[in-house]
Amino acid sequence: MSRIVLLALVGLALWPSARGSTVVGSGRFPWSTAAANTFLRRFPNPDDIHWVGDQNHFSWQAGYTMFTMEKMWRLTGDVRYFNYVRRYVDQQVDEAGNVAGFSPVALDNFLPGYAILFMYEQTKLPRYRIAATRIREGFRAYSRNADGSFWHGDWAPHQLWVDGVFMGEMFRARYASVLDHEAGAFDEVVRQMKLAAGHCLKPNGLLLHGWDESRSAQWADPKTGLAPEVWSEGLGWYAVLLADVFDFLPKDHPDREYLLSVLRNLCAGLKRVQDSRTGMWCQVVDKPGGAGNWNETSGTGMFLYLIQRSIDLGFVNEAEYSPVVARGYAGLIRKVRPAADGLIDIPDCSSIGIQTSYQAYISSPRELNTFAGVTSFILGTSVVEKAQ
Repeated sequence: MSRIVLLALVGLALWPSARGSTVVGSGRFPWSTAAANTFLRRFPNPDDIHWVGDQNHFSWQAGYTMFTMEKMWRLTGDVRYFNYVRRYVDQQVDEAGNVAGFSPVALDNFLPGYAILFMYEQTKLPRYRIAATRIREGFRAYSRNADGSFWHGDWAPHQLWVDGVFMGEMFRARYASVLDHEAGAFDEVVRQMKLAAGHCLKPNGLLLHGWDESRSAQWADPKTGLAPEVWSEGLGWYAVLLADVFDFLPKDHPDREYLLSVLRNLCAGLKRVQDSRTGMWCQVVDKPGGAGNWNETSGTGMFLYLIQRSIDLGFVNEAEYSPVVARGYAGLIRKVRPAADGLIDIPDCSSIGIQTSYQAYISSPRELNTFAGVTSFILGTSVVEKAQ
């Protein structure tokens, strides 16, 4: 039996069966649905989503999963995805709106608040509003650099990471849209995005992994404070933020055009460095021909999400970028493997911190089924399958 047929049979068992649900990807196999349902089977209790050896489930891993499951619910109408998000939120938020697991010591810990805002939008229950507001208050005393950029975390003093900008500002953008209607509510969101671009943006339109104001981190250039390379998943977080921030940002915001220029330059930069052989993007994104560089799954899913959403929103030219999406999608689904448990595996993912060199990035483990890898696969395939 061919691998493609075997994978199709595996995936068929994972199609949504809830009444009223729809299958994405007219005429094509819905890999986003197969991957999402695999995730639900492997993690039926969302409180099990956390680092190995850690019990904190109010951090980015769960937050990003709920971010993705909300999108799958909106795309398919399958109530299981909605109920999964609600179960997670209800296991974090008590009747008085307290969130016992939240600690405002790292940007990673703010992202689950995005799912709480979603639940408030859907139900208008006061406890969700109270909980989201308490998370928002965590920014008031949050540590900053001299220019106002947020530290990635207390454990990473003076360090700005492009992935952390997503973790904090995705929540703040939705909060500003749903609960903060004062003038200037979006200014801090835009400020943090601009500061990240100001420090980390390269002439090719891509962003380096981070910047250290103190120049003391082992990875930081002693003169510029910059990280040495453009890391796939790190840039991917910023790409997803760019893809979605315009859903919330007022059309008359004075920095809207600036952010659109960053988005278009990033799409153009990604087009230039797409792996011509596989259609994917590499662990060190702008060195696809570099010795030992390899196709990384989570970043590829995120970049597909950015480019396809930019096409859908009319931000980039469809004729120019649809072939980029088609090649990337084809490469991404070729990564899927049938698993021993009858589900599917997503290999060649990378969830790491900032590294000291090109060699350190490409030598990092090629991980299997990371939370970011699987959910980014779902994000990237879902928007492409919807467009198809």
